[in-house]
Amino acid sequence: MAESRAKRMKVVLTLAERQEDEAATKLSQFREQLAQEERQLAELRDYADQYLHAQGELRQGVLAHELINYSSFINRLNEACREQETKVERYKVMLDSLQQQWRTKHQKRKSIEDLITRLQQEDNLLLDKRLQKELDELSSQQLQRQTDSGQ
Repeated sequence: MAESRAKRMKVVLTLAERQEDEAATKLSQFREQLAQEERQLAELRDYADQYLHAQGELRQGVLAHELINYSSFINRLNEACREQETKVERYKVMLDSLQQQWRTKHQKRKSIEDLITRLQQEDNLLLDKRLQKELDELSSQQLQRQTDSGQ
């Protein structure tokens, strides 16, 4: 007997599961990377706040060149924060894209599973009909034999 359609579709399901798993792994890794970038941004902000607070207390008796260095350093810190914020926002957009890719692959896998279930039900129905037909034929032959032997 030829292999059923449901069994043949299991190969497609295996491929879809593999693709979904790969997308899930990539999504998970990217989430971790985004969390790390967000932590780095928070650390930059904390450092800038601590530095501003510490330098604010030392404002008396500051020389001009120290003030220039301080201002330059604060500007570099602010620029680093802005760059990190931009990076975090880019990562969030990329994360949304990866989530959509995973959802698409997940839905594809679910659809294939549903198709396999329907195909199995159809195969079972055909098998039940074939079995019933064979039973009917056997009953008919047995009845015919009994009728023939009874004459």
